Formats: sequence, structure tokens, C-alpha cells
Amino acid sequence: MKPSRLFYILLFAVLVFPMYGQIPASRSAQAEEEDITTERDSLPTRSPITPITYKLSESGLDAPVYYPARDSMIIDNVNKKILLYGKAKVTYQEISLEANFIELDYENQLIIASGYPDSSGTLSGFPVFQDEEQSFDAKRIRYNYETQKGIVYDVTTQQEDIIVHGGKTKFLRGDAQDTTANDILYSNDALFTTCTLDEPHFGIHSNKQKVVPNKLVIVGPSNLEIMGAPTPVWLPFGFFPITSGRRSGLLFPNDFEYSQTWGFGLRGVGWFFPLSDHFNLELRGDIYLKGTFGLSAASTYRKRYAYNGNFRIGYDSRQIENLSDASVSRNNSFSIRWSHRQDRRAHPTNTFGGNINIQTNNYQSNVFNNAQNVLQTQLTSNMTFTKRWQDAPITFTAAFNHSQNTSNRQVTINFPDLRFQTQTFYPFKKKNKGGNKEKWYETINMRYNAEAKNRFLATDTTLFDASTLEDAQFGVRQDIGLGSTFKLFQYFNVSPNGSYQEVWQLKSLDRTFDPTITVVTDTLFNPDNPNDFEVVYDTISYGQVNTDTLSGFRAWRRYSAGLSVQTRIFGTLNLQKGFLRGLRHELRPSISFSYSPNYLDPDLGYYQDVQNDIRFPDQTQTFSVFQGNIFGAPPRSGKQFALNYSLNNIFQAKVFSKADSTVKKVKLIDNLVVSGNYNFAADTLNWSQVNVRTTARFFNRITTLGFNAVMDPYILNENGVRVNELAINNGGGLVRFDRASLRLTSNITVSKLRAIFQGKEEEVVTDVAQQQRDRLSNRNREEEDFLSLFENFSISHNMSFDWVKRDGETEFDISTNSINCRGLIQLTKNWAINIGNFGYDFVRRGLSYPSVGFRRDLHCWEMDLQWQPTRGTYTFNIRVKPGTLDFIKIPYQRNNVDGRNAFN
Repeated sequence: MKPSRLFYILLFAVLVFPMYGQIPASRSAQAEEEDITTERDSLPTRSPITPITYKLSESGLDAPVYYPARDSMIIDNVNKKILLYGKAKVTYQEISLEANFIELDYENQLIIASGYPDSSGTLSGFPVFQDEEQSFDAKRIRYNYETQKGIVYDVTTQQEDIIVHGGKTKFLRGDAQDTTANDILYSNDALFTTCTLDEPHFGIHSNKQKVVPNKLVIVGPSNLEIMGAPTPVWLPFGFFPITSGRRSGLLFPNDFEYSQTWGFGLRGVGWFFPLSDHFNLELRGDIYLKGTFGLSAASTYRKRYAYNGNFRIGYDSRQIENLSDASVSRNNSFSIRWSHRQDRRAHPTNTFGGNINIQTNNYQSNVFNNAQNVLQTQLTSNMTFTKRWQDAPITFTAAFNHSQNTSNRQVTINFPDLRFQTQTFYPFKKKNKGGNKEKWYETINMRYNAEAKNRFLATDTTLFDASTLEDAQFGVRQDIGLGSTFKLFQYFNVSPNGSYQEVWQLKSLDRTFDPTITVVTDTLFNPDNPNDFEVVYDTISYGQVNTDTLSGFRAWRRYSAGLSVQTRIFGTLNLQKGFLRGLRHELRPSISFSYSPNYLDPDLGYYQDVQNDIRFPDQTQTFSVFQGNIFGAPPRSGKQFALNYSLNNIFQAKVFSKADSTVKKVKLIDNLVVSGNYNFAADTLNWSQVNVRTTARFFNRITTLGFNAVMDPYILNENGVRVNELAINNGGGLVRFDRASLRLTSNITVSKLRAIFQGKEEEVVTDVAQQQRDRLSNRNREEEDFLSLFENFSISHNMSFDWVKRDGETEFDISTNSINCRGLIQLTKNWAINIGNFGYDFVRRGLSYPSVGFRRDLHCWEMDLQWQPTRGTYTFNIRVKPGTLDFIKIPYQRNNVDGRNAFN
């Protein structure tokens, strides 16, 4: 409770007004200046009007005071009192005092407010004080405006989320003339809590408190009470700043932990810094007695109509003790996460934003145990600055991007990644056609792209080593595209095209053959006679290819040209009766010609033929001098003059729905594509392999099927190599089966099940949290079915089949077969089961990192349990809900190090 200065003015004003009859308290203020001069209305006279001056009391106020009462108002001039009954209210500017009874005793300089018995004799209408900043309730208020001292009985007030229940409070008002003086409140028998009930479930009870409003609270010995019963938890004293607004302060630990490996520890203890009106900073640490620690710095920032984002950097250092030799080592890991968003109204042409997520030494898997962090194997980053020119079709971007695999710990960083590109433009198109028909050459379009990139390749443990900088790759790539599209014979789209690409790189490879023979020896002893032995010589290499990295500018160029023709053919079948009302087949054939030169030509210098065995001088191996560079190498193919073909088939059906007597379109097969080519420039193996792929969706898109097959028109020799003999000429079919794969992916939710069985459309949820709150609020108003418990729950199933032809036999393999479920099962309004991940891998025959738990809502408290049996980790908490007092908790947990030791 923090009675403001305005509150004291109000109490003082209500008492003072009746004592000065010149300015009635119930009338509006007649002047705002100390001297007021007015002219009296009178008949015209020859003598000048004499001004009359009124002198206001020094105790006068700046605004009127209103004090209505619903029942009655009694003015007792004998005892010098004013009594207000029934919803009495005293209002001064923005503050007010309400009660069923208010007594103004201006002889004893007292104001008293309290409740008053209603018709049943029950006290009601207790005092309520309210202003712009705060409000509080009390059973009785007594204030002496002369001594500026008062007493409030059984007061209830709220400061942010802290609710204070006070027994008896005395307050002293500071001297208004002294700017250094403060209002001070002394209280006893007070309870601090965040529980909103009249009888709180918990609170911190203190017998003595001193409050300096809007500054600080000092409390004496305090005791934690739960359900009105004291606990063994005591605080000898307390010092709490209550300054309104953002301020620096201590961040209480998130957890108190005892680890058998690390000892006693605190998790998440730190300090909060409000750096400015737009930036916050949190510094936190995890500290354990045996030397393990972690540090983190997190910042959130926001500027309206400009930008917003968050940043977190974390460092974890774990002390590892080797019990066999008593040695001690450290496992250090590091993490950087940054998310930045620019408001679209911030700048018309410049944008900056993206996400960065980089870690070393499996930081998130070591620090966190939840399924999302443990199972995430791929980390990516992309932070981009984009500049667009309004008066030209030009765009420039500068980006930082990275990809990281947490399984093999490989990290790829591209920085800087600079790109300059133009939009598609038509150099021969006329601006003013004047109603003339477009010429064929006006459809010619061009596009230019340029990219300069620097790439770092490392592991997450060597990412910041000097060798990573030394091995960086740099390159520049430029692309020019030329194309056009026009109609031929009304039904055919003809698209000629051409492209040119040039790549500059600063490193290349030079390979040479070393004819040195490598021989290893081994001595074999006779176990019956140590002096009897034999030396065996084994040749393991007949020379080797050495690779040298050359620094210097190298370039390669790639160009191609082509012509494609596409059309669409439709076939329909209409039926008048039954469930099936029609079938539709759409065929999209495409034929194209393409040309590209022979990049294996020695005169170009893109590839080297190097001998690899001293025994066979004519046996060589082809290598690219640009292998492994940032933009790759030219195509490893000879001259290409190919006819490419593609047949895309789409199948649809019309079905009759009895539910609403309408005919609906249903997709049977999205795309069934058959493609390949014939190379006129090749000496042998002119026909390419035939690729067949398709996609289909079933059960209202619950299940997606993906199929891919490869057929070959040529046969294989005894070594499994394609030879220039057609399968049809060797007693086979038109093509030979080579390999195929089938993927089935299913994702089941309650919304999709309702769409199938009830004929409803699947609900599109944009705010899952709001949907959950709405569903809980409606639980008491309408009966829900069993499926409603699983509204936020999903089940996914993935299955992969592979067929491969080997040695004339077709091998079948199920490479993937797993089922996973995750989500929240809301059993009741207060009970919920949380499944972070739970699944089974039928190929590995094991659980896929189960993570389960439950949550119990206890009004102002909450209880939750999270368990990861694969790691042997768990977390159990009974704690106050998030807020000022959320440091009150009973945590019990086991970290992943203790979990692993428990299994050993």
C-alpha cells in the first residue's frame, strides 16, 4: 500500500473546505489566481466602477471537491461534523474515496471512513481509495490532517502483481515544502502474496514493515505461510525496491539443485539491466560447488515502427572427473542465438532481419533435456540485408548464413554472401505500342545475377581455430539468362533459352602421380621354434596420386542453349448417377532440345587425366582442378546435344456427397511424371535412364505418398556396369527395372479426423494458446466428446520402402518405419499431460527419445513433472506461478550427467 501525495491532499481538502464558507466545497472553483477582479452589474453611472478584490485562503485547493452521498448528508454545526451515509464519495481531481460512511470532524481535524450496516445488519461498503496509479481496500480509515498522521485497518492493496493484506498501518505524510521528505508507512501483521483470493493460499507473513511509497519496502523477520499455516522457511529481513517502471534488480534462481557429480548448485541466478527504453539485458549464471558453471546473457529489444528482436549468448563449462586416475578435465560449449525483425514501415527500400543459431560442442543437447533441443540435428542461420532501388529493377543483398549438423558436427558458414541481381527485363519491348500487336522479339527477356561468397568449413570444436580462417574459400559467380515465350499454332508454347555462367576462384588443385611403391613387411614366427621365422612382403600401393592446392586466380565458364515446346491435353468422362460422377485426365507433355559443350576437353584445362597405377600406364583417373571449391566444378560430361522429354499426368475425379447433395472435385494423383533424354552427341549410351515419380494424398491429406522409380533401357555386364546394348534386344522389355523407393507420411490430428468422419473442414489454427484458452472457457458450458481431450495432440508415422536390382535379383528393404506422437492432453481444466515426444522406431526396435510429463494447476501454484527416461533425467516442481514471487518453489531434478552415471 502506497498512499500517494494526492490522497493526503484529498483528505486534507475535505476537512478544510467546510471551515471556509467563502468557497463552498460542492461548488466549482470560481478562480485560479490569488487575486480576482470582477465588475459588478449596475445601472449606468457617471462615477467609475470600484473593483472588489477577494483574498483566497492559503489552504485553498486547485480544483473543486465533490462529496455526494446516496442516503443522506448531516451537517452537525454543534459538534462541527459532516456525516455522509450510503455510497458516500469524495472526489478531488483524479482521486476518490468511497465508503458507506464518511465522517468529517473539523473540530478535532479528523476524517473517518468505514463500512455501515445494511438492512440485515451486515457491515458493507468498506472504504475504497483509488487514483491514477493505485487503489486499496480497507475496513476502516482514520486520519488527522493537522498532525498528518493516520491509521488504516485491515487494508488490501496491490503493487504490480503483489497483493498486500495488512492488519494495521500507520502513515506519516512528508512535508510538502521539503522536496527531500518522503511519506512513510509503518505496518504490522502484513501478508505479501500473488494469490487473488480473499483468503490467500500462500504468502510471506511479516510482523513489521516500513514502506516508503514508490521507493522501497523494508521488512523484519518473515515466514512463509501456506494455507494459513506457517512453514519452517524464514527470512531474517527483507529489502525490496518498489519503484514503478523498469529497473535493475536481482533475478532469483530458477532452480536449486543437488547433483551427485557437481554438488550443490543454483541455476539461473543473475541480474536484470534496463539499458534504455528499447533494450533489456539479463545476465544469468549456473553455479555448482565442484567447479561446473554456466553463463548466459539475454537481451530483448523493440522500437515501435522500427525493429524488434532478441539475442542470447550462452557458455557452459562442465568439470569432468575421471575416477580411474583422479584426473580432471573440462567440457566447454558455446551458443549464439539472435532473431531480428525490421518493421515493414521502417524503410521503403532497405530491410534487415533474420535468425542466427550457432553452437559448439552440442551446447543445446548438453544444457537442455527437452525433446526439441535433443532431437534437433540440423541448425541453420540466415541474416540478410536487402537494398532495392525504386527507380530500377535492381536488388542487392548481403547475408550471413550457416548450416550445422549436430550428428557429425560439420559446420558450414557463408560470410559474407553478397548478391546483385536484376529482375527480368525486356530489352526490345516498346513502351508505347499505340495499339499495335506485340512482336515476337519483344517477348525476349534477360536476367543477370552476380554472387560473391566466402565459405568456412569446420567442425563445431574447431570453428574458431586459426586453421578455419586459413582454409576459407572464396569465389565469384555470374549468370546471364536469355529467354522468350510465344504461341505456336495456338496450342503450343515455345520457349527458346540460353545461359552463360562464369565462375572466378582463388584456389585450384593440381594432381600428379607418384610412382613410389609402398611395401609393408610382417614377420611370422614358428611357435615351436623361435629361431624359425619368415618375413612376408606385401605391396599395398603401386603408386599414389598427390594433390597440391594452388593459390591464384582461376576461372571456368559454362554455357548452354535450348528450345522447349509444351502443351496440355485433356480427357474427361462424365457419369450421371452413382457416387462417381466423372473422371478427368490432364496430360502435360514437354519436349526440349539442349546443347552444352564438352567440358572434359583438355584444352579447357578444367579436368586432369592422371595415372593411378604404375603397372598400367594407360589407366588414368579423371579429376577436376576445381573440385571442392565454393561454386563446385564444371559438369563432368562430354558434349551434349540432347532431346529431353517429360510427360506429366494429373488425375482428378468428381464425387457426389450425400451430406449436402453437391458434387466435389477430388485429386487422385497430383503428378505422375515420366522423364528422360536422348543425347545425339554421345558415342554410346545415347538413351538416359527413365525416371518415374508421383505424389498422391489420401484421407483428406492425412497421408502423403511419394514414389520414385528408375528404369534403364540398357543392360548391365557381369561387373554391374551399363553397356551399349538395349534391353529389348536381349530378351527383355523396353526398359529394365533398376531401383525404386516409396515414402508414406501420415500426420493425424483431431481436426483432420473430424473432417473425415463429420464432413467438416479442418480448422486452421493461427494462435494455439488462444484456442486452448477458448476451449477451456467453454468446457463448463457445453459437453465435449472424448476427442476434445486431444485437440492439441498429433500422431505422425513415416515409412520408407526401397527396391534395388542386384545380380538379377530384386532386394527389398524397409529403411524407415517409425511412429511419433506429441502434444498436450487436457484431461480437465487443471490437469494436463504433456508429451514432448514419444515414439517407436520399428527398424531400430527402440523408443525414439521419449519425453513425457504432467501439469497440475493449483490456482496461484502449479505442479509439473518432466521425465526423459532415455537420459535418466527428470524435473519435478511445485512452484508459485510466474510473477514476482515465483522464486518460491520446491524443485527436485536430476541432470543428464547424473542420469548417465546412474545407468553405468
